[in-house]
Amino acid sequence: MKLICLIALVALIFTSANVYASMHETDSEIMKVDVNNDGRVSFDEYKAAHEERMHTRFKRRDVNGDGFIDLAEKQVAKEKKHAKDQADKKAEQKALREKYQDDRKKRKKHFYKY
Repeated sequence: MKLICLIALVALIFTSANVYASMHETDSEIMKVDVNNDGRVSFDEYKAAHEERMHTRFKRRDVNGDGFIDLAEKQVAKEKKHAKDQADKKAEQKALREKYQDDRKKRKKHFYKY
């Protein structure tokens, strides 16, 4: 019983340390966009830092390059996402199937060993 409590305590310490570290990383990432170093991030500073990413995302969604995203482009994006999700799902299923077959072969070899 003492061993279980000790293991639980160690696991709790490690997980809380990881949460604390991830929170600190987030704060420092946000403060990187503080251009005037006043210790605060204004909306304009935040917007300027994320404008390039927003522009890239918009260009990716604007398939025909006309500067607008219409329903046809949205449908194309939806179909691409669906196709990608299906391909990912099939790849995951194939990997699981291969792992299962390998494990099964190992069990057979081990069973017939005796």
